[in-house]
Amino acid sequence: MKFIAIELGAIDELISNRFLQSVEFEQGKAFSAILTAQIKRAVLSPKLEVTKADDGVFITVSSISLESRFLILDLEQSRMFQGVSDADTLFITQKLMRFAKKIWEGLALNFAERIFSGTTKAVLFPFRGYEQSPYRVTIEREPWGDRLAKRGHRGNFLLAYKAGREGGDAARENAELTNFRKAYEAIPEVRQRIQAGSGKKPAQSMSLTQLQVLELEPAPVNSSSLYRSLDDWLPLLTTQQRRFVEQPINGPYRIEGAAGTGKTLSLMLKAVCALRTAQEAKSALSLVFVTHSDATKRTIQEVLSVIDTYGFTGSDRNVSSQTLKVCTLSELCAEELRQSISESEFIDRDAMESKGLQLLYISEALQEAMRDDFPSHERFLTPGFASFMKSEESWRITEMFQHEISVVIKGRASEDLNRYKKLPTLRYGLPIGSDADKGFAFTVFRLYQDRLGAVGQFDTDDVVLTAIGQLDTPIWRRRRMREGFDAIFIDETHLFNINELHLFHFFTKKEGPYPIIYSVDRSQAVGDKGWTSADIAKTLTDQADSTPQEREERMKTIFRSSPDIVNLAFSIVSAGATLFTNFDNPLEAAASAFTDAEERLTAEPCYLAVPNDEAMIEHAFSRAEQLQKELGCKRSQILIVTLDEKLLDRLATFATERNKAHLLLKRRGDALAVESASVSGQFVIGHADYVGGLEFFAVILVGIDNGRVPPVGEDLVESSKHFLSYAAHNRLYVAVSRAKYRVEILGEKARGPSKLLLPAINANLLQISDASL
Repeated sequence: MKFIAIELGAIDELISNRFLQSVEFEQGKAFSAILTAQIKRAVLSPKLEVTKADDGVFITVSSISLESRFLILDLEQSRMFQGVSDADTLFITQKLMRFAKKIWEGLALNFAERIFSGTTKAVLFPFRGYEQSPYRVTIEREPWGDRLAKRGHRGNFLLAYKAGREGGDAARENAELTNFRKAYEAIPEVRQRIQAGSGKKPAQSMSLTQLQVLELEPAPVNSSSLYRSLDDWLPLLTTQQRRFVEQPINGPYRIEGAAGTGKTLSLMLKAVCALRTAQEAKSALSLVFVTHSDATKRTIQEVLSVIDTYGFTGSDRNVSSQTLKVCTLSELCAEELRQSISESEFIDRDAMESKGLQLLYISEALQEAMRDDFPSHERFLTPGFASFMKSEESWRITEMFQHEISVVIKGRASEDLNRYKKLPTLRYGLPIGSDADKGFAFTVFRLYQDRLGAVGQFDTDDVVLTAIGQLDTPIWRRRRMREGFDAIFIDETHLFNINELHLFHFFTKKEGPYPIIYSVDRSQAVGDKGWTSADIAKTLTDQADSTPQEREERMKTIFRSSPDIVNLAFSIVSAGATLFTNFDNPLEAAASAFTDAEERLTAEPCYLAVPNDEAMIEHAFSRAEQLQKELGCKRSQILIVTLDEKLLDRLATFATERNKAHLLLKRRGDALAVESASVSGQFVIGHADYVGGLEFFAVILVGIDNGRVPPVGEDLVESSKHFLSYAAHNRLYVAVSRAKYRVEILGEKARGPSKLLLPAINANLLQISDASL
């Protein structure tokens, strides 16, 4: 195949149909296969005709005229798709079609689209940033200009004739027009074939080796609501998602993907689909869906109330054969420990709230240890650890001690000092360098435990470790066939630490292969920094070897965010990946599924420099009000977020004093609170730790400047710098990936942008300007 001709009416359908934006949909895969000549024809949409002509293919609507406009891709001359993946082939073509439409309609171009004045040439850079010699496509805007002008067809054709990473002189070079003339001269014949009805070929006459494509009506642009039944969702899923949802549960399964790829939705759909299949087969199936916090539990229960039209959710196991229980891990443990621990003894049932209270207790224990014990320990400590304890900001030390206590002392050492001393130190944790250092850390741990004992409470780690002790017994192994679950679904596995992950496999009815289905995006907020995906899989399924037999689906199509926001998030995660060997990059090979209509609401992410913090806070609300008007959305669809606790307090105070209607997020992923803000017309304000699992039209990040994200200081030791930088990458990625259409970042002008943003700025993925108040 030497050329592809795409008519303007077909371009409108191809760029607006959501199923044609990604190769994870069958239609998108078929479109890519046509572009690369893997198949000759397929049903891409009821509105489109795919017609084979001599040496080429025409993609048109069902009615074209001699005046129709065409984008011609000269595949022979440009070798546009050679050495390019199917996903990139589709992406390049989508960008080309959007560019062509902008040229014909005289619309504003973005940074990656250029028309050279004084010439008839244009250049498109479909892949923004990252490379010294970016991939480009050169377009002739007036092919065969004089002759077409005489026939009255001037301006009706665009020719993409050159592609690759090599530059050139667009003003002087001339496109070879052999294939263009073939395409132009074939138009009358193609038009007659379509009118005669020969453009459509019966499906049954297709070769069995050709790709068969399901015809689906395009979903409306504003079809992002989660509130649909299972049957309504199935036609809207990508091929990969649908395969995951409909596959039988017969072992461990991991679903990975960046923020906005639909991991949680896929888990919910799979659970309900499995229960429906069991109901049809008249077989018993009992599932449990474990969430990290009460807020996300309530959100999932509400969405399931619509997805699950069969009433599986909340059904009593003693009455129904098919049931789905939604709960937090603390609630699941409490049921098994109801004989040993009372409700009042839990530090908090919500995991996020529990860890917040845990920080306060550790802070008190740390202050006591520094006052009473540190002077006697100091001369035995390594210089680095002693300096860290004396000079580092106390709250940062508290956060690192919380991690050390939960992950190492309780999780890996089982609260035994001798075992603790034999364990290797965490890569991104306290700068411990000797047994003496560990002795002081253990002293802080004992003081923390004394405080829990004084108030008669247990923290999450206590509850989990106690549960493991009670479940890893002959009595439970005998009872688990009756009281265990047929399968366990875990949402946001990356938020659980090692202790919590060790617990899940005890709740299955059978021992191995464990039917545990879980989602993970380790870049969002790793419960145990330093983990790899293999570590998580090994812990969850309790396998002795390091390569548990586990199936995996990696979701690549991002439905939430615009391409520009995906690129910005990619840059942030890539910077983290270069700093930390275990920092996962979920955006490799990721692609946005935005249609042309959705892209019109987008704008390039920008960094706005403001004079000082007061101006920054004022400007955040000013921009929120302006973005609300530009996007025509509710106030609750605008998020103002920061990574700094002090700035968060000042944002909330400013909003209160100026009577700005606002909701302050207090729990992670509290979608119901955001829904109430929608009813009352409030902007949403929150710390990055609490915005995970949520989605907004626009996100305004406040205080993302040098010295504040991540915090720096002359007194910071190297280990503390690593810890804070790791956490800052996590939080910034989470905050940016909440946005659908717009991201604006505010910082103090004197400080300059955060170093975490510099790769994005250097790659022109983030535009810098001064804020105008």
